[in-house]
Amino acid sequence: MAAKKTNHSSPSILMHACSDDPDMLYFSRFHASDPYLAFTVGRRKIALASVLEFGRMRRESGFDEVLLLPEVQKAAARRFRLPKGELAGNRDVVRHLAREYGIREFLVGDRFPAGLAFALRDAGIKLSAAAPGALFPSRIQKTAAEVEAIRQGNLGSAAGFRAVAKALRDSKVRAGGQLFLGGKVLTAERLRGLIETAAMEQGGIAQQTIVAPGDQACDCHDQGTGPIRAGELIVVDIFPRRPADGYWGDMTRTFLKGKASDAQRRMVRAVRKAEQLAIGMIKPGVTGGAVHRAVEAFFGKEGYEAVKDSEDPSGFFHGLGHGLGLEVHEEPFMRPTAKWKFKKGMCVTVEPGLYYRGIGGCRWEDVVHLIPGGNELISKAPYKWEIP
Repeated sequence: MAAKKTNHSSPSILMHACSDDPDMLYFSRFHASDPYLAFTVGRRKIALASVLEFGRMRRESGFDEVLLLPEVQKAAARRFRLPKGELAGNRDVVRHLAREYGIREFLVGDRFPAGLAFALRDAGIKLSAAAPGALFPSRIQKTAAEVEAIRQGNLGSAAGFRAVAKALRDSKVRAGGQLFLGGKVLTAERLRGLIETAAMEQGGIAQQTIVAPGDQACDCHDQGTGPIRAGELIVVDIFPRRPADGYWGDMTRTFLKGKASDAQRRMVRAVRKAEQLAIGMIKPGVTGGAVHRAVEAFFGKEGYEAVKDSEDPSGFFHGLGHGLGLEVHEEPFMRPTAKWKFKKGMCVTVEPGLYYRGIGGCRWEDVVHLIPGGNELISKAPYKWEIP
């Protein structure tokens, strides 16, 4: 390996991960199933590839330079006089790269392997840790291509909702209010299977999908189990990931088979109005906290009391939304105390909800993209929730 030695006063980013790590996928734009080393030298991005990945990484990745790992390992072994025939491990490879490129300090992310970090520090390598989200702050503002990838992800969610609506329309109500579809009991598990198939046909993989009927929805991340019954609110939260590029969709709709009660109708209407209120407020320069607090105030005026930080919370007790991209939950997060401001290019979910045992749960969730002066929806699905 021939490299020009230069001294760098600012830390070089050091990564060791596979493409399951969203920062590594963002950094590399390369899908790899095994962890590998990558680093920066100034503005250049450099990776070390095995023989198996070398050619593909050179062709497909966003790296400026790809080094063949065995060659670097041999060079490191010579430099540190390892026993004949012994290849250098990651610790010595990084030590070698630091000397070869004149790197005085490495900056690592919050997912960097702890074992390797300790080994490097013990070997005298200076490391500093970036706060969550700070390694690549540009991730928070999406490019046009990223926005389109999220929009495509949401097509998978929309396809899932269509499958749910059709199943509910085609189902029959029998004794005890249970729904039957094709002569068999319609369960949350069956609906989840229909959703997964529909999302896959749109290029997305939907896992851990929430289909929560009745009071199960009051535990917001309960995936839902068992029979679906007429007259129950059903919270359906679909968040498919696109294997092609790693971006996520994330949308929620609420359904009910049959005729809703007055209390259910009033709650569903309030949640939809809250979502519209929030979307109308979101524009560059507005703080995330201000939007969240406005929704809380609206629910309070409508008479919906919230119980938070409890073993059995109720009302509107969760965050209003979050960033969406290479993670289904990423910065920024809309909470009451959030002081960050919306910026052009951000993509965030807006998902108010109300949950009361005995009535059930309701959540509407869409995704907005921040544009000059406001936002645009990059999710689309009907809001029809009562299915006859």
